[in-house]
Amino acid sequence: MENRLKLITLFSLTILSLVGMPAQAKTQTYECAADKTWFTNPSMPAEVKKSAPNGESNFCDFYQFSWQAFIYLMSPSGKEGAQRNFQVTSNYPILEVSKDKKPVNSCDDTITENTLFVSLDKAHGLPERIHQAGDSATIYDQQGDVVYYDVRFSRNMCDVSDIKTKNNFPSGTTEMKTAWKVLKDGEKDNYLTIVTDVGTQKNVTLGMIGFHLAIATTDHPEFVWATFEQKNNAPDCTNPQPTPAKGWSFTSNQCADLLKKNSVLPLECNFNTAKSSESITGNPTEICRVYAYGTDLTDPNALENLGSITSLNANVAALLSGNMAVFKNYFNVGALWVSNSKEDSSISNQRGSLRLANTVAETTFQNVDLNPKTNQGFASNCFGCHNFEGTGLTTNKNTTSGGLSHIFDDIAAGMGECLDVQAGPIMSNSQAEAICGGASGACGNSSSILKWNGQWTTTVPGKMSVCGCCGS
Repeated sequence: MENRLKLITLFSLTILSLVGMPAQAKTQTYECAADKTWFTNPSMPAEVKKSAPNGESNFCDFYQFSWQAFIYLMSPSGKEGAQRNFQVTSNYPILEVSKDKKPVNSCDDTITENTLFVSLDKAHGLPERIHQAGDSATIYDQQGDVVYYDVRFSRNMCDVSDIKTKNNFPSGTTEMKTAWKVLKDGEKDNYLTIVTDVGTQKNVTLGMIGFHLAIATTDHPEFVWATFEQKNNAPDCTNPQPTPAKGWSFTSNQCADLLKKNSVLPLECNFNTAKSSESITGNPTEICRVYAYGTDLTDPNALENLGSITSLNANVAALLSGNMAVFKNYFNVGALWVSNSKEDSSISNQRGSLRLANTVAETTFQNVDLNPKTNQGFASNCFGCHNFEGTGLTTNKNTTSGGLSHIFDDIAAGMGECLDVQAGPIMSNSQAEAICGGASGACGNSSSILKWNGQWTTTVPGKMSVCGCCGS
């Protein structure tokens, strides 16, 4: 990663040297620079700027938006001293779950329940924070220690009743999912750290290894989705970077060497495979990054996307200093958004890193089965699981009911609130029972923590109805 940053500092992006483009491919230059005020006067951006000649936002604008937000959230808080802005619970509450793994009120003034768990799961009836998203995978570093996750959100998401009346989440709505690993001796200087109790273990030092960030704006109610990683997590599967002096956190030296020698993934390493577990220790998981910066060279606008990400990553790294210098060890993997917010989040409308995945949060979901040119297949990026319906659809009663935010389901359920979940046309009570109820019904599909309350309403005659879904 350091070698890449040195190359990009000159803002001359040679894709061949970065992601293995064939030698005959054309070299393309893209520049994307940071604003020094992000560091001298950190602030949360309110909107993605529009700097393209046609008055629209270009790719660089979205990555500047993502980095500015990350820098603000990671900056020391003036309110609470050593804490970073994203850790101030008065602004960003932390999602809590009870001992029986059900959501509780995360919007009250006290933290009384569990907030740090082994991965991010909905498949087992838990809030989306206990196992990794998608298949509830649990991963372990090369020391055999499990990865922990927590979830935070902007305080406005506590206004559940108000948000339920809106077509979209209010501008500024922010969601964060953070991944942490147990640090060994000599690692602390390279990580943002917290000291916390984990199970029966007291005062354990954890280092941040991954950070998901999603922010809604007026122009982008679909959220701008971005993800960041610690640079020593894992190498790219293709053209892997040199192994760090102290090794990769999630790749053994042996398997890292095999990556360099093989044109295909070595079977003996069983890369990017993980199962669900509740144990805090286990066999180390072998991980590599399938798509550098969430991008394949055949994807639309691949060169612009890669150039914007890598040049800005390098520019930011050069400006970080003082109490922010630790973030030289982190990089933006990529971001995702839609081109036209009036339309849904189908792959043809998506922009940015179309194969975006975080190696420590979506380990087993890095192989994206899609064709961006034909809009065929399932996109296992952010929009593959977080559905945006588009503001221009006549059937759109409330975007919050369409599965865009799973965290909102947890918040509402923990506060005893009910949500309207879209279910297509319903013509009778008997049909409603089949469509809304049960594990495969609209409420169960939307969230394993929501159950049908027996109520349904037609919002567009003959086209759309909603089911009343409440926390169990």
